[in-house]
Amino acid sequence: MAISLQDQLLKAGIASKKQANQAKAEKRKKKGKKTSSDQQSGAQAQLKADKKANDQQLNLVREQQKALKANLSQARQIIESNRVEIPRKSEIKHQFSHLKFVKTILIDKGIQAQLFRGQLTIVFMDEKYWLIPTLQAHRLHALQSEWVVELPKKEVLEEDDPYADYEIPDDLMW
Repeated sequence: MAISLQDQLLKAGIASKKQANQAKAEKRKKKGKKTSSDQQSGAQAQLKADKKANDQQLNLVREQQKALKANLSQARQIIESNRVEIPRKSEIKHQFSHLKFVKTILIDKGIQAQLFRGQLTIVFMDEKYWLIPTLQAHRLHALQSEWVVELPKKEVLEEDDPYADYEIPDDLMW
């Protein structure tokens, strides 16, 4: 078995035991520093990457919340600026279904005619029902679709409908 250089130097008397121990300690320190510095730089890079990914996720969530808040605000503004006032002395009951329940609002003849022609649409906001023009209801539907009770369906008139020229009598109410 070969004797190490350190042992040979000790036997020859060129180096003392104290110097040999110091050399071993320095060698261990250098090796430990190199390994720990590599580990630290790798850990720091991983922390930076994790922080960056976390920040991107937070920014995405904030942007989504901001967009939802803007849509909600715009939807409220559409209803508040375009709502049709229903006269207090309205006596005609208009029934419609919303959330699997039949609801009733009191309207007058003019509003009833506009509802039947599809010019007005019923919307639901803040636990109340409002009437707004159908064009605005389409805009609202794009922002908050659950607020629109039901958009009027476009009726396709048959060209050969024999009753198209006749009006529906006023006393024929459902």
